[in-house]
Amino acid sequence: MIPLHLKLSGFLSYHDPAEVDFTRFHLACISGSNGSGKSSLLEAMTWALFGEARKKDESVINLQSTSAEVAFTFDYEGDTFRVLRSATRGKTGTLEFQVLDEGTAVNGSTIPLQGNWRPLTEHRMSETQQRIEQVLRLDYETFVNVSFFLQGRADEFAQQKPSQRKKILGNILGLEIWEIYKERAAERRRDIASRIKGIDGNLEEIDKELEEEPARKEKLAGLEKELAQQADMRKTQESTLASLRNAHAIYEKQAEIFKKNSAALKEKQAELDELTSQLAQKQADCNSSAELLARAAEVDAAYAAWGQARQELERWNKLGQEFHAQEKLRQPFLDEINTEKVKLEQELARLKGLANSARSQQEEISHLSAGIEETRGLLETAEAKNQEREAGKVRCQEARVRQEGLRTEQASLKMEMDRFEARKIQLTTAEGATCPLCGQPLSAEHRQVTLEQIQAEGTQRGDAFRANKALLDELAVMIEQGDKRIRELASAEKEQLTHSNSLARLTERLETAQKGVAEWEKTGAGRLLDVEGLLTTENFARTAREQLAQVDRELAALGYAAEAHETVRQVEQAGRSSEEEYRRLGEARAAIKPLKEAIDDIGKRIAKLQSGISSMRQDLEEETASLKSLDASASDLRDAERRLFDLRELEGKLNQDVGSARTNVKVLDTQRARKKLLGGEREELAQQDNRYKKLERAFGKDGVPALLIEQALPEIESKANELLDRLSDGTMAVRFVTQSEYKAKKREDLKETLDIQISDGAGVRDYEMYSGGEAFLVNFAIRLALSEVLASRKGARLQMLVIDEGFGSQDELGRQRLIQSINAVQNDFAKILVITHLEEMKDAFPTRIVVEKTVQGSTIQVN
Repeated sequence: MIPLHLKLSGFLSYHDPAEVDFTRFHLACISGSNGSGKSSLLEAMTWALFGEARKKDESVINLQSTSAEVAFTFDYEGDTFRVLRSATRGKTGTLEFQVLDEGTAVNGSTIPLQGNWRPLTEHRMSETQQRIEQVLRLDYETFVNVSFFLQGRADEFAQQKPSQRKKILGNILGLEIWEIYKERAAERRRDIASRIKGIDGNLEEIDKELEEEPARKEKLAGLEKELAQQADMRKTQESTLASLRNAHAIYEKQAEIFKKNSAALKEKQAELDELTSQLAQKQADCNSSAELLARAAEVDAAYAAWGQARQELERWNKLGQEFHAQEKLRQPFLDEINTEKVKLEQELARLKGLANSARSQQEEISHLSAGIEETRGLLETAEAKNQEREAGKVRCQEARVRQEGLRTEQASLKMEMDRFEARKIQLTTAEGATCPLCGQPLSAEHRQVTLEQIQAEGTQRGDAFRANKALLDELAVMIEQGDKRIRELASAEKEQLTHSNSLARLTERLETAQKGVAEWEKTGAGRLLDVEGLLTTENFARTAREQLAQVDRELAALGYAAEAHETVRQVEQAGRSSEEEYRRLGEARAAIKPLKEAIDDIGKRIAKLQSGISSMRQDLEEETASLKSLDASASDLRDAERRLFDLRELEGKLNQDVGSARTNVKVLDTQRARKKLLGGEREELAQQDNRYKKLERAFGKDGVPALLIEQALPEIESKANELLDRLSDGTMAVRFVTQSEYKAKKREDLKETLDIQISDGAGVRDYEMYSGGEAFLVNFAIRLALSEVLASRKGARLQMLVIDEGFGSQDELGRQRLIQSINAVQNDFAKILVITHLEEMKDAFPTRIVVEKTVQGSTIQVN
């Protein structure tokens, strides 16, 4: 993987958008002060690819931002990919994965300046993440164990458990494919085992079936004998049934005659019932007409009264039409009055709303005035703190400059004091005749004078040294207190900006509220009183009101009374029923005579039918007695038919049983042949099962992958020792141990492991016994060896090397050796990034990516 372009915003220390074009350099140093955001650039890559940085939660979002976004473009095995990941506070993040179909080649790499991005994003984030890892064939742990020397995680590979080291090494070497082979072999073995199990079940069923051969043959002979007996019984029953059917034919003819006579009787009875019903209806109609004729005078009087009511209603209807036509003239004037009233009410509601708003603004003016005074006080306090902080910075800086000068002076004084002490000892121990300091004759007096002179000058230097030390202690205390106070006032600038913005917003709101109140008092208050007066007195739409009064006077002159009109209408409606009764009276007068004649005729027809029905019933009783004597033979026929049916059904069932028994005997020969074929198939499958078991063991972690790791470890160990020899000046070497004894002494086999042993001048020790600078050298050599081996193998997946703050644990010579090692392997990697905050290391690299921390967040500049 070769990084091409990185763009991030709102991520960790980066608030504003920042980006890096990696195509501009091969080897670069990322520099900047502690906390400026150097490591955040690398964490942006891992977060984009794997969703992991320092943490996985929303803490990666910049404190001044609502969301974090990272776009990472990289070249991988000839294709250009882009990952876009974002996270928003309180919401689900997004993840997009794309590949460039065609682009513009820059410096041998495809940069997405032109071309079409084809989406590889899946339906869910987890599925898209899985696809990214499938394309890279790496997960987060393997990624940072190979070529990412992240800050505080340089010992990531060495600190893993031995089993985990082997797993990571297997991923690095691309051995995960062997796990797929193992699973495929296991899947096929399970399929074969399932087939063998099925064959064993079939063979067991065949053996059980072959054991039933004697019983099946015996059953067949018994069924054949029973079938012959059943056929004889069926023939005898067929002869008996033929005799009974002849007797039944005579019974059916007699029954048909009885059925016809019964039907004729039913028809005559139905006709009698119909005439009886007609007679009852005619008698009811005759009685109803006679009753209505008895009330003829009353019906005639009611009909005449209804006619008078209709005439009166017609007169009132005509007068009502004239009244309603005149009344319609009132509506336009009413509409005009109501329209004016609605307008005034709407204006009144609007003015009342403005009045309420003005009262709210008046109250807000008081609150805003108090808030402005309070905010001004807070702003003045923040400004004072900020001035105090800036002044403290100046004092601390001046103190540090003076401190540095005093330290330089202290070193000089210490050297002079040591020189005077050495001269004093030299002069005191001198035994010759010549002074070892000035070459003059060494008398007792000269020795004493010179010693006193040296002592005086030494005392003078010592006094100055002690005075400087006391002053340095005071300066240290002052700097410490000053730094503490500066940290305490760190938020002063932010507070000042916050209060300043608050004061501006409050002032703007106060001016707006004051303008609103003034505008209301100028134009709205007076109009509100006018509108309320018009609505209270109804002193509006005067012309329409006068015209409406004129129409009302004309309506009163017509003399129309709606109540009297309604009374006449109700009387007319109540009398309408007399019309129907008057019509029925006329019909009754015309129908009374025909009804009486029809009643006499129907009575005569009924008497004639009753006589005929009586004779027919007597004949049917005689026929019924005759049928009873024949019914016994019909019952015997049914029993004989059922008996014959049962015999034939039993004979058919016996035929089926005999056929089935013969088939069961014949199928045993087929089963013997099938058993032979299944046995051969099982033997062949058993051989395949054994072969796949061997393949499964060979593809397992103790098989081919273990051999490949064993083959790769010497190369890794050799490259690591080559680097470690250069870094430690030949004093250290590393060795990988892949097998060790079990704690249980009884076990003779060895367990698989991946221990790291280091040898130096003191002997061989485990990695865990080293710390500090030596441990970093070992980690650096192993991790760099892993990266080189991966980069040199076919199908290499990582072609970048990242070293984050590895120089701080080394002395000057160690740093130089690390730089030499990086330069030595730079041709093995397409891109190398080194992060450091040490000033003396920055000029050792051809390209510098300078990261600075500002008030708005981190910024990037490539030099």
